[in-house]
Amino acid sequence: MPSVASGWEASESIRVEASPEDVWAIVADIEGHSALAGSGEVLAIRLSGPLAAGTTFEGDIRVDEFGSFVSRCVVEDVTEPTRLAWVSYPPLDDDEIDDHQIEVHWSFDLTPADGGTEVEHRFFVPPPKLGAEELAEFMERTDRITTVRAGMRQTLANLKRAAEGVSR
Repeated sequence: MPSVASGWEASESIRVEASPEDVWAIVADIEGHSALAGSGEVLAIRLSGPLAAGTTFEGDIRVDEFGSFVSRCVVEDVTEPTRLAWVSYPPLDDDEIDDHQIEVHWSFDLTPADGGTEVEHRFFVPPPKLGAEELAEFMERTDRITTVRAGMRQTLANLKRAAEGVSR
């Protein structure tokens, strides 16, 4: 587990026997991510505009340790067909301020590879300005990185199955 100062991150990769364009069509379907997400925590997504940097969307999320909540998300990068990145902001408690805000950065990076596509899925949580100790305690107590990694591996397996089914 990295120190609180460096935040928390995970990365998983898979090779998909489909073109980057076929893989991109699935990854760029933000509202379809609830079916793609291997964690089972993403229940529904509502996109509010065309997919572009700055577009916002909301995700209905259920995390066992927290319960259900709506996460506000902002698309950071849309570079078709190679990169999709967004940041999720779980809701603040009534007594919290913006400096306590948790940011969860997600991305898919697609690289052409011998007639297929290498897909890297990343997760990064920088420590909030305030409340880093509480977040560190939660991350360690729940072994959250292990849970996230397992969900990411299943997401990539779901993506591979969907993309390879499209291209065959």
